[in-house]
Amino acid sequence: MRMRAFVHVAGPAKAGKTALVEAMLECSDALVIVARCRRDDTLTQPRESSPRTHPELRRYRQAGASGTALFRFPGDGSEHDAFFMTELMTDYSEGVVVEGDSPLEFVDLQVFVAPAPANGDELFVRRSPTTDDRTNTAVLEQVLSESDSVINLLDWAGGPVFAEMGRGHEALLESVRLKLLADLRKSGGLRAAKPRARWAVADRYAGIEDAQMVVLNVRHDSDRAAAEQMAADVNRIRKDEELFADILGRRGTRTPVTVVVANVTDPDNRGTRKVLARVRRTFRSVSS
Repeated sequence: MRMRAFVHVAGPAKAGKTALVEAMLECSDALVIVARCRRDDTLTQPRESSPRTHPELRRYRQAGASGTALFRFPGDGSEHDAFFMTELMTDYSEGVVVEGDSPLEFVDLQVFVAPAPANGDELFVRRSPTTDDRTNTAVLEQVLSESDSVINLLDWAGGPVFAEMGRGHEALLESVRLKLLADLRKSGGLRAAKPRARWAVADRYAGIEDAQMVVLNVRHDSDRAAAEQMAADVNRIRKDEELFADILGRRGTRTPVTVVVANVTDPDNRGTRKVLARVRRTFRSVSS
């Protein structure tokens, strides 16, 4: 049985996502279908359409896509199954490219396309703790103030068996509770302490931190220096301890990502060739 490779192409508007998808299609000898996807929380159920005159769908077809569709979905958790039930996904293919918002839980290659930064754009911003952050911390302090809180937490997380095991070690659990509570109340108490601002990815580049490949699309040579600086910043996410903790946290890995500066409209560009070679390997490794 042959499986399909899934590639997701994300990024801000006008970054060059559709141009990169065209290049992927033109360079591949696999049968590839393309879905242009958008999350729309005003919808009550996902919707698929395939208008022949849609400009981006026409570009996909002209570049070699064997099937194309628009897919809009609410972010209520139903989009994954609904996507696999679309007419597009009933077509035979060796590869699937999703451009825009992804309805999928897993893809074989996550690509983020970004333009070279301009007008003082920064990849990282400082954000103050939200009210929810402070509320959650205050709630934790209140919970730990109760003598049986650790037993209750064990019961909630692991069920009665874990709670019963904990009841045989009351002295140890009590010392743990007091230590946690003391740490929370350090420096004059939670409510008096001012939590530090944390690093985050700027809204324009949201999602770049999760990509396996980042393509910085340079349309003019004058943009290359800014793009190369952003490439260095993307790599810092996994190298700088504070950035890693604030942006990726426990869900992150230290696995390096591929960051490429390229003109995606130029198939002879060195960076573009590197991107397309990675895509071809992805299609071949899954579909063969």
